[in-house]
Amino acid sequence: MSSEKATFTAIDYVVFCASLILSLCVGLYHWWKSRGLDSADFLMGGGKMSPIPVAISLVAGLVSAVSILGNPAEMYYYGSQLWMNCVGTVIGTLLVLILLVPVLYPLKLVSMYEFLEVRWKSSLVRKLATVLQLFNYFTYLGIALYAPSMALSSVTPIPAVVSVVVLGIVCTVYASLGGTKAVVYTDTVQAFIMLTGTVAVIIQGCYEVGGGANSWKIDKENGRIEFFNMSSDPLERHTLMSTVILGIYFAFSNYGVGQPQFQRWASVATIKQSYMVLITSCLMLLVVWSLINYSGLVIFSVYADCDPLAAGYIEKIDQITAYFVMDKLGFLSGIPGLFVAAIYSGVLSTVSSILNALAALIWRDLLSGLDRFSKLTPQQEKKATIIISCVCGIISTVLGIMAGSMRGLFQITYSLGGAIAGPISGLFLMAISCPWVKAPSACLGLLLSLSLTMWMVIGNFLYAPPAPMLPLSTDGCPRENVTTASPFTEGTTPSLITSTDGGEDPGSDVFPLYMVSYCLYGSIGTLATFTFSNVATLIFGPMAIEEVPENTVHEPCMRFYRWLRSLGGKSSLSSDRGRLSSSNKGSCKEDLNSCHSSSTKDREELESGSAEAYDNPVFETENHL
Repeated sequence: MSSEKATFTAIDYVVFCASLILSLCVGLYHWWKSRGLDSADFLMGGGKMSPIPVAISLVAGLVSAVSILGNPAEMYYYGSQLWMNCVGTVIGTLLVLILLVPVLYPLKLVSMYEFLEVRWKSSLVRKLATVLQLFNYFTYLGIALYAPSMALSSVTPIPAVVSVVVLGIVCTVYASLGGTKAVVYTDTVQAFIMLTGTVAVIIQGCYEVGGGANSWKIDKENGRIEFFNMSSDPLERHTLMSTVILGIYFAFSNYGVGQPQFQRWASVATIKQSYMVLITSCLMLLVVWSLINYSGLVIFSVYADCDPLAAGYIEKIDQITAYFVMDKLGFLSGIPGLFVAAIYSGVLSTVSSILNALAALIWRDLLSGLDRFSKLTPQQEKKATIIISCVCGIISTVLGIMAGSMRGLFQITYSLGGAIAGPISGLFLMAISCPWVKAPSACLGLLLSLSLTMWMVIGNFLYAPPAPMLPLSTDGCPRENVTTASPFTEGTTPSLITSTDGGEDPGSDVFPLYMVSYCLYGSIGTLATFTFSNVATLIFGPMAIEEVPENTVHEPCMRFYRWLRSLGGKSSLSSDRGRLSSSNKGSCKEDLNSCHSSSTKDREELESGSAEAYDNPVFETENHL
């Protein structure tokens, strides 16, 4: 082990550059093939994408460079409890399959926020949610570009700013030119590169300690193996309860409410294929996550008696995987380049997916309804979305460069992500399952929930002490190699546990709400929107049942609302059905969604995935809404 920074060989540079060139070539190829096609093909792949590449693209978009660098660091320094979020991910995916897909897929939307306007016939709800999500995506893009670049710059000769600029240019080019098809098929290649790099780490790590069984034994002896922390304390960082809840929220907010993921499972030909995409993607995601998590435990077993952070060889926990590659795999020419390519592939897949989603959100939700843009031809619309994607790419690159001068941005960004995405997830959950909630109640619930989660996150950042790490050791390190940069003093058991001399809990004087586990931020925001909106219904009153578009609400929930109204004597079940039928027939020309629910022919087209059904966009008559 050495504290000196490793260097790239010529072969490493060739491998790394080849991965970037391959991504660019895929984007240029699909740009060439898509000439003459419209914006629907650019944003949704024409509605006939192949399910398997789409499923792989879903996984690649979710497994970012943050996962490849951050998850192993979590396992290494905090233990394996976070791994149990995989259980919650399965539950959350099932909720998406049951609640969201049957409602959203038949509508054939480009931006899923169009659904909010169809549901309430209110552009205010739609635009409010869109603006919040845009802010969330842009802040995430900045850190997604900078964080892995910073981690790699400390152990490789590639400067962080150079990494950000290169990644920004490559992502912008192939996402802007090739659209969804370029992103999906490039994600497939990048997923393979990410997986190869992770497997290489596992194999070498197991070899270093004498096999996988011995590696697991070392992890267990050092307190890294924990899966069933049954504590119900919401202030504890990782418990079985909090990590499972995190997984449920992650799957629901990404698979169900995330625009990048929606553009994947909504781009296949039939709803059955959409189910297949989500199920296959979930299973593959569990496998990839498990390999990434296990790599962190393997790396710990290698450095159990000489931790690079405690010895001062690295400065941040996220650098541990990159350090391992350069330290233990540097002798194999091309392997460090392959690993860096895997990290960059994680960045490329995530950033390109979000850029494509940003183009869809900005065009469909903010610009297409304006008089200046409403009369553009399909080809002009496509050019507009390409320009939007390019501008978003440039902004993201600038944010990535700026991130290097903002202290603590990594923690702030991810906290803000949970604070914003949670209330938005609650808005969709409530829209689909609570037909009685009006638009004013929905807006009030969203804003109150956002205020609550932002208050919690800001308070946590300002007042909460850092989370304690598990014990670390430098007993096996050569004394001459332990640098003065080490945050630990010689002769003590290295640990980052913060405490006073009297053993007092450093968080004892902090307001409990500021100490809540980060795993719960998103779910708290989701449930808060759901709760506040329903309470606000007592103020604004319930939505008349005949005003609710039936195909925007989960069918059992709609039946439940009819039953409630019949119990209240305000309307009978049969009369509500009669009014709904009459309303649908009368408004067919004004509200295309009513046509979807009342036309047998349209249902057959949607189930068969015909091109006619896809090319009949919900918002052709947006002015009538």
